[in-house]
Amino acid sequence: MHMVVSFRQGIALLLCGFLVVGGAIGCASIEEQVKAHPETALGAGIGTAAGMLTGGLIFGNAAGTLVGGLLGGLTGGVIGNVVEARARDRVATSQQYRYNPTQGTVLRIEAVEAHPAQIHPGDTINLNVRFALLTPNAQQTVQVSERRQILFNGSTVGDSTLQVQRMGGTWTSSQPLSLPANAAAGSYQVVMTVKANGKEATQHTTFTVIR
Repeated sequence: MHMVVSFRQGIALLLCGFLVVGGAIGCASIEEQVKAHPETALGAGIGTAAGMLTGGLIFGNAAGTLVGGLLGGLTGGVIGNVVEARARDRVATSQQYRYNPTQGTVLRIEAVEAHPAQIHPGDTINLNVRFALLTPNAQQTVQVSERRQILFNGSTVGDSTLQVQRMGGTWTSSQPLSLPANAAAGSYQVVMTVKANGKEATQHTTFTVIR
């Protein structure tokens, strides 16, 4: 079981094409994306991310606590640092959701993505999520839990959770996963769950390992 827990600050600007229609991912319209960078999976200080949800954002390594690891068929792989960016500030997010403070905490996952959708054993994939977080107090930071579970043939082969303080707004979070060279071919399910202030949101996505 391997995991990386270094959170030295750093940023990287990644310009990728992306298309989001009604919160759904329009994969057919995407040009070739920038591949995941191995240095991220190794826990380097510079945060990088690849995928539709990460285009044009400036990322910094998440200053939180990362726990978890890989097991079963993914033993020998490496979980990398989570990098994050605030895609929209609280004002823009509030306008988008027509937020009223009487609603209390609002938490919505807008999109999830495993990029690239098809990879080979030994390659690196990015597990991306974009979510909106709103609270009545504009200056409040809240404890946010981001969990990424990976299942293969119904069994858990990866499970990591990031605990981090976040302000209101729309956040994009990306975690790289380097697969072991002997990773089994087939379809893997990724369950991404975000929790904050008693609210919880979950979405699923998949990726395929090919040989």
